[in-house]
Amino acid sequence: MKYFNKTRTIEQKVTDREMIHLLERQTELLNDILIELKSQRKE
Repeated sequence: MKYFNKTRTIEQKVTDREMIHLLERQTELLNDILIELKSQRKE
């Protein structure tokens, strides 16, 4: 794994960082949707 990390390009690191950010945002949105759906079911 250490070797893999050393051989990654800057582009790969930036792409990975962007993907992580997008996945975090997607997770937030899905959680918000889930909370909204749960609140609607209780009513």
